[in-house]
Amino acid sequence: MTDISLKPTVDMRPAAPPRQMGLPPRLPPPAMSEREAFAAFVGGWQLELWTTFHKDGTEDYPFGRDALGQMMYSADGHMTCHLMRANRPPLGAPSVYQVTDEELGRAMRAYTGYFGAFTIDAAQGVITHHVTGAWYPNWAGTDQPRRYAFIGDRLFLEAEVGDDLVRIEWRRVVTETAQRLA
Repeated sequence: MTDISLKPTVDMRPAAPPRQMGLPPRLPPPAMSEREAFAAFVGGWQLELWTTFHKDGTEDYPFGRDALGQMMYSADGHMTCHLMRANRPPLGAPSVYQVTDEELGRAMRAYTGYFGAFTIDAAQGVITHHVTGAWYPNWAGTDQPRRYAFIGDRLFLEAEVGDDLVRIEWRRVVTETAQRLA
């Protein structure tokens, strides 16, 4: 297993409110080769914080500060990402095909996920998720570029969405089984 030791250079976590007007600085490209970046991405990541920054200086958390998520990057170049609101209530039927459209709509608004392949442009500090399939059908077949930064066991991904800046903080996770068998 490749061990990549990444030393923090700048704390890119969102500043605590109140904040000045405008968006926070963008993530700078890390000083890593493509091979180093690829090795650093591979593995499992758990959501720490998903923040949307608005140009008026406000910020919000689309699924709440306690949102849940997991992202996986595989050594063969595939990825998957799932995010959801914590404590979603169970639906009123044993099968997704038996719930009402209204119930299903509420449940789907509290979840997002997609899968596909990924490529890295280390010089620009950008990873691109090449989406094959997604809960939101319009994302299928699209490329989703994200600037990235690694700080210790954290991965930060960000992208502009309209006038907003979305930044998602992930923490590397390794299961007990993987630790035992590595």
